[in-house]
Amino acid sequence: MAQANKMTTSHLRQQIADTRAGMTSTIAAIHDRVDPRSVIKRTMASIKSNTIDRMPNWRDRMSNFRDFAGTAGSAVGFVAAKTAPVRAHAIRVTRAHPKRVAMVGAASAAAVWMAIRSFRNGRRRDYLYDDDPAL
Repeated sequence: MAQANKMTTSHLRQQIADTRAGMTSTIAAIHDRVDPRSVIKRTMASIKSNTIDRMPNWRDRMSNFRDFAGTAGSAVGFVAAKTAPVRAHAIRVTRAHPKRVAMVGAASAAAVWMAIRSFRNGRRRDYLYDDDPAL
């Protein structure tokens, strides 16, 4: 009886050790799945693999974009060089007559604001106001 009891105890202890080992690996796997760093790493790896798979020639496209950006920069430089005298004249006039320039700017802004306001009111009148004069 003592021998059977001892065997049962050792068998139970072995089962407990096996269960602990299994639980340890299960808990480690769960921890890995919910750990924020692991989630971010998996997400980044997924995005990277999907992006690279979908755009195999992205380097060529980026090279073309760089060429376009360089061309656009050249165009901007060309326009800036061609308009330099006009800009210099505008600055001289503004410095010589600041009040007049301010009045012209204010009048222009008011005219644009009134035009936009009348355009918006004209568009709104169709669905905001009823044609019934009693209202």
